[in-house]
Amino acid sequence: MSERITVLQVIPRMRAGGAELGCLQIADALVKAGHRAIVVSEGGQLVPQLEAVGAEHVILPVATKNPATLVANARQLAVMIRSQRVDIIHARSRAPAWSALIAARRTGIAFVTTYHSEYSERGRIKNLYNSVMARSDTVIAVSDYMAHLIRTRYHTPEERIAIIHRAFDETVFDPESLSPERMAAMRQQLDADGGKPVLLLAGRITPRKAQQHLIDALGILKASGGIECVCVLAGEVEKPEFKAALQAQAEKLGVADWLRFPGHVRDMSAAYAVTDISLNISEQEGLPRVAIEAQAMGVPMIVSDTGPGREVALTPPDVPLSAASGLRVPYADPAATAQAIATLLSWTPDERRQMGARGAARVRSLFTLAQLKSKTLAVYDTVLSRRRGR
Repeated sequence: MSERITVLQVIPRMRAGGAELGCLQIADALVKAGHRAIVVSEGGQLVPQLEAVGAEHVILPVATKNPATLVANARQLAVMIRSQRVDIIHARSRAPAWSALIAARRTGIAFVTTYHSEYSERGRIKNLYNSVMARSDTVIAVSDYMAHLIRTRYHTPEERIAIIHRAFDETVFDPESLSPERMAAMRQQLDADGGKPVLLLAGRITPRKAQQHLIDALGILKASGGIECVCVLAGEVEKPEFKAALQAQAEKLGVADWLRFPGHVRDMSAAYAVTDISLNISEQEGLPRVAIEAQAMGVPMIVSDTGPGREVALTPPDVPLSAASGLRVPYADPAATAQAIATLLSWTPDERRQMGARGAARVRSLFTLAQLKSKTLAVYDTVLSRRRGR
């Protein structure tokens, strides 16, 4: 793009998460390329970082699903589009996407969406609600699996789908950059002194991330006389009652002292560096960024047997064990998860390092921040060119 453009991204909140980080990364890419980046959300802990890269942030109640508020948000967005001379509106979640779609049609500007996650489909009303993510000029799919889902569910033409994989920041997730002091501080933060193997499940504390299934797996390990572990459940708590239920579950199984709930961890590269096994065993993920980051730090993975799980890590039986970067288990199968943990812990540290090295080499070739930024800016260029061509 030779001329300066203004892109307005709309997302429910700017908190820690894959969609939010992608929003931040693209805002940074736009500003560095000489463009203007505006983000509308209800706020969150990433707003200071957003503003630090030179983007602008506007607060609107775009997380709500209330129909009247969706329409009111659409009016506000349309006013903003006209007053700020916005060229593209880019929605990253369903509720704000409906407001963005209405505003884009009222103002005649380009509309882009990113399909971040596999939304559940229960009936025609839910399908209609979800379909807004495929009503854009171009829908960005964060994985090959998500592109297949979009084609299947909404019959979206191929030319309107762009596959742009999630990415990690190579300058942040670099094992060579870690100091002994950062490692020691992280061990202290996680209460993991190195005497026990560390398992890490990074993600919001919510049922869809499957922390409950991991705790069941820990109970199976303990009952079978397996190695005692430190299990870190790192992430924001969405519902305090769910965290309380996890703690009660762990108490019942006798593994409460295995668990750590550090909340949002700022130095995730150090957290991965003190981890022996990282897990991403959730059901619905577009492409789990935490699995990419863990592998970048050389950590072996256990992933769920879903489309994105199979895509983000090389696992048997798709590849021989000698070529794998992790193990795969069925979703919601604590026994299989316990067996996978036991298998990896039975290996020598050097064998786990070799698996981690294979994962690091793969993600550093496929899931780079440079490709995420360049491909997204290319999508913006394409949608503008198409509209001008009309």
